[in-house]
Amino acid sequence: MTPILLVVSGLPASGKTWLGTQLAAQLRWPNVTKDDYKQLLHDGLPDLTNTQSGPLSFRLMYHVAGITLAAGINTVLETHFHRGVSEGHIQAAAEAHGARLLQIFCHAPTAELARRHAARVAAGLRPYIDHASLDHDDLPDHCCHTPLNLAAPLLRVDTTQPVDVAEIVTWVRSAPWSAVD
Repeated sequence: MTPILLVVSGLPASGKTWLGTQLAAQLRWPNVTKDDYKQLLHDGLPDLTNTQSGPLSFRLMYHVAGITLAAGINTVLETHFHRGVSEGHIQAAAEAHGARLLQIFCHAPTAELARRHAARVAAGLRPYIDHASLDHDDLPDHCCHTPLNLAAPLLRVDTTQPVDVAEIVTWVRSAPWSAVD
């Protein structure tokens, strides 16, 4: 069976982690997310800098996705990817394991993203991930203001509206492989 690699992308606080978690649970697929690996790295190596943990957590995420895909397991891959860099890693993983790609792009207005992010920082639950210095207005273009450039069907999800996870699961299961948005 050909595995599916479902890429969930978007800016920080766009709702991609929540949606990726919901989809993985509904589809019964593993959810491979960079933030989990970054947190584990910092938990085990508290002196690790963000400059070190960022690239390492991306490498771990791609490695784990490769393992699941090699086993023929459909996989959700979620993080704030870097346009112009991440596409090559994603496509290489898909091609190496004969996986089909789907992309979901989560988005919301910048003011809403900033509000959500400030609430996360105030909660203090993920100090190595949610940084007070993040300014959505100053994020460089490679930070996924727009979907990744993947040759894959794309679904855009406005997370300021109620998200119908069941409807998105239906979209994933229908796998519109011939339609590329």
